[in-house]
Amino acid sequence: MSKKEIFKKENLEEIFKENFDDTNTKGIDKLNAIGFKNRKKELLNATERKIFDETYTFSPYVEILKLKGRNKHPRIISIPTIRDRIILFGIKEYLHDLFPESINKKLPNSYIRDIKNYFLVNKKKKHFLKIDITKYYDTIDRELLLNKLKEKGVDDFVLRLIENAIETPTVPQNTKKSKYHLFKTKKGVPQGLSISNVLAQIYMEEVDQILNKRKYFYSRYVDDILILNDDPISNYRFKNVEKEIKKINLELNKSKTEFGRVSDGFIFLSYSISDKKISIAEKNIQLFIRRIAGKFTWLKNGLSNKNDRPIWLKDDKERFKEVFLEELNEMITGIISKNKKYGWLFYFAEMNDKSLLFKLDKIIDGFFKELKAFENKSPKKLKKLVRSYHVIRFDSNKNYLANYDDINTIRKKRAFLIFRGQINSELSYTSSEIEDIFERFTKKRISKLEKDLGYNKY
Repeated sequence: MSKKEIFKKENLEEIFKENFDDTNTKGIDKLNAIGFKNRKKELLNATERKIFDETYTFSPYVEILKLKGRNKHPRIISIPTIRDRIILFGIKEYLHDLFPESINKKLPNSYIRDIKNYFLVNKKKKHFLKIDITKYYDTIDRELLLNKLKEKGVDDFVLRLIENAIETPTVPQNTKKSKYHLFKTKKGVPQGLSISNVLAQIYMEEVDQILNKRKYFYSRYVDDILILNDDPISNYRFKNVEKEIKKINLELNKSKTEFGRVSDGFIFLSYSISDKKISIAEKNIQLFIRRIAGKFTWLKNGLSNKNDRPIWLKDDKERFKEVFLEELNEMITGIISKNKKYGWLFYFAEMNDKSLLFKLDKIIDGFFKELKAFENKSPKKLKKLVRSYHVIRFDSNKNYLANYDDINTIRKKRAFLIFRGQINSELSYTSSEIEDIFERFTKKRISKLEKDLGYNKY
């Protein structure tokens, strides 16, 4: 698709329909999907006209603060208007078409697989060096980035849109227009835009190419860099990386630099790694246990107060218990939806610490022993982390996993939504309504599973 076809109103409408049709998130104009739909024709006509006469500008992004942990500065996430999100998505598609090699399709657990493979081939005692780039997205040199894009062949037409997008300020909610200029910055790419990841990847490409040619093992996921080597990793190795990073006007966070023997262990992408065992970082284990405990609290609250149950389960205590078990099982096995895999165990599938999974299964059994509603014992239909792990790792009986792709007819979707208490069994719904409710419910479930990970890098 040519750059001009991308920004034709027919394509912009298709982008909205496929990606933002049900969003409740509002930008500076306070329009969610419903508000945008009411003015869709007017807004898209004006957007197309402004794009092609090159007067289009992005509205200030709304600031959302994402906590990173105690004593850490929160991450600023930028929320564009729906109109701007449509344009940014179009730019992203253009960049993906132009630079397919710059799309990082690897999931974090793929990086762990690379490390395991390195260990299998290299049997000597190994040493590690972990490096962090200081405020990566916030300190990207915009002029250097735009020059890289121009050299790579990005059209001036699109380049101007990108420049405007990354220079647009991110402001706190309810900021007066007269104060917008106070939030303008000279460096960085706003986090949260659909183009942010591909721009950041393009920015680091040359560094990755150079460091991948070295004799040591090099891996980078966003701003986390890992080097593995047979010999002790000296200050020279750090300086070697620092030199390349400084060439693109970035800095390494020396306070976060770690090095040592692999046998002593280290944390990378929320995995706990040593030469003998690949497990899960303790904080991610504790987060998962808290999420499981929270699900039991949800059950208890719903049993004691029916108004805390899904709307169509208020008068059906037994089915509410069944839904609890179904959702708990989804937390244990993860979910397959649209051929993608979501959930805690899918993310940590590269671990080989089965003793941890047995321990977690025992903890879940312990929660049931304190629950009168299930006769103080685990129900037969309760799924197990150990078995789920085997299914995921060794591609055995996939029927054990929660697979939303199997719910593939309107009849099945209606029955599923009734069972989960999302629609009224006594009312009739159109096929379109069933599809919409099912899609919204699926997105909500996936979003909750993603929170279980405790690892969301940008």
